[in-house]
Amino acid sequence: MTTPFGTTSPEIAPPAGPRAPADTVTVFGGVGVTAVESDSVRRAAARAAGAADDLRAAAAQCLAAAGDIVLAGAVGVAGTPWRSDVGHGVAGGSGLAGGAGLAGGHGLAGGSGLAGGPSLAVGAALAGSAALPGGAALAPAALALEAAAHDAARRLTDHADRCDLLGWRLLRAAGLYEEAESTAERLVGTLVTAGTFGIGAAFGVLGWAGLAGAGVLGAGEVAGRLGGGVLTGGASSAIAGRAASAATRGLAPYSDEAFAGLGGGVALAQPGLARGRPGVPGGAGVLAHVARELPVLGNDDRGVRVTRLAPEDFAAGSAPAWSDAGAWSVQEALARIDSLYPGAGGVPAGTVAVQKVIGSDGAVSWTVLVPGTQSTLPADHPWDGRTDLELMAGQANGATAAIEQALADSGVGPDEPVTLVGHSLGGIAATALVARAGFAERYRVGGLVTAGSPTGLLATPPGVPVLHLETPEELVSHTDGRSAAENPRTRDRVTVVRSLRDSTYAGDRAASGNVSLAHAVTTHVRTLDLAIGSGDARVTEVADRIGSRLGGTAASTTFYRAERVDR
Repeated sequence: MTTPFGTTSPEIAPPAGPRAPADTVTVFGGVGVTAVESDSVRRAAARAAGAADDLRAAAAQCLAAAGDIVLAGAVGVAGTPWRSDVGHGVAGGSGLAGGAGLAGGHGLAGGSGLAGGPSLAVGAALAGSAALPGGAALAPAALALEAAAHDAARRLTDHADRCDLLGWRLLRAAGLYEEAESTAERLVGTLVTAGTFGIGAAFGVLGWAGLAGAGVLGAGEVAGRLGGGVLTGGASSAIAGRAASAATRGLAPYSDEAFAGLGGGVALAQPGLARGRPGVPGGAGVLAHVARELPVLGNDDRGVRVTRLAPEDFAAGSAPAWSDAGAWSVQEALARIDSLYPGAGGVPAGTVAVQKVIGSDGAVSWTVLVPGTQSTLPADHPWDGRTDLELMAGQANGATAAIEQALADSGVGPDEPVTLVGHSLGGIAATALVARAGFAERYRVGGLVTAGSPTGLLATPPGVPVLHLETPEELVSHTDGRSAAENPRTRDRVTVVRSLRDSTYAGDRAASGNVSLAHAVTTHVRTLDLAIGSGDARVTEVADRIGSRLGGTAASTTFYRAERVDR
């Protein structure tokens, strides 16, 4: 159907331009609606779209009526019919044919209308200019009617836009709508993968010298990205500082293809070090070997040890204020991880927290909070770039070993549920543990939450509620070569992704051009707030299952510092 507002489509499309923050959230996985509910939602969305079409048609009639008022007023005032001469007539004939409106500065000049359906750019038609050919003028009553007709058209159009948005939101909330990549986006993604594959292969062909040089001269930062957590919490924001915000936003949609190509190229060039594994796991294995073995980068060790922290070990002289209180929501538990970064929380590097919570019925549950990378290069603790690479390669690593030691020291019982909450590297380590058969046999896993962590290559056991939070602009969550849409989708496993660059909120748009801000814990907490606030049943169901084990009538927290043990 063609109107002065443009051509409407039976397909329900997302709103054009920046969106309200809640409309930038997309959910994958979880328990969807039933077949009956799905049909009901689709019918409701179709009715909303139909109502939008009817409202736009009514708005077009209002504009046509406004033209009739002008013509009638011209006849009544001038005493003779208003001829359609050049510069004074109705463009293309009478009425509003093809949305052209009234040419010559009267009416809707040159197809203003509602191009694409959003707003009515009428140019006020004849409002503010009562002059007619021959010196005639519209009567005040005619002017008022003409202005009222335009105002009605604007209002009808606004309601039509709201109906379109309602239909789109209905489908998204029910998990029945996903925005597909365009042909152009798929083509660019393919080119990005091919290009970075060549770069990775080139570094690999250079052998040890090439890989070591890459780490020393700057590609070590790429290696850290490949491991998934260079820019976390208070860590370096070097990349964000060097690259323009526009470049960061431009790279975001293709970062998964970039890392997939880079990891695949390195793995192909060094198949022995990759242990025959293709893609990102193989490439990460190659770089992890370099980080361990080369003196210029590595620090060989015999494993890790954890020690309990005393109040005086904290910069403030005491543990965080939340230590003796359970978290009553997933958002609260996630926000506490900021206190485990040395810069923000005043804790020693490589610190994890294990909290014991006792419910009103005496039941005991546990929460483990795990922060992300705190050093790009290998450090004296396992929260470094080397561990990132080992985790991505599926190798033994210091972070998972440290978490297991902390749990063993805490005295977790076999029937007491353990919920793991991790940011960046911490999320990879937590997911790797949950995915390990031996861990699930030893501990009763109550839930898993990750924020800004590349976890798409890891499988989690059925029955364990899992919630992943990602933003494309942080880049880190794509370092496994997978986008959020490619994460595993099960009844128990939900991924929530938010596009910061599409938001109308100024803080989101600022973060979209800064990798460190996009990856921050606070950004992911806001993502979860928006997702839960939207009422999406898939998110609330998993979040409620996890959150029910976080709070209690009494709580105590033990903090552990993990250190590498030198040979």
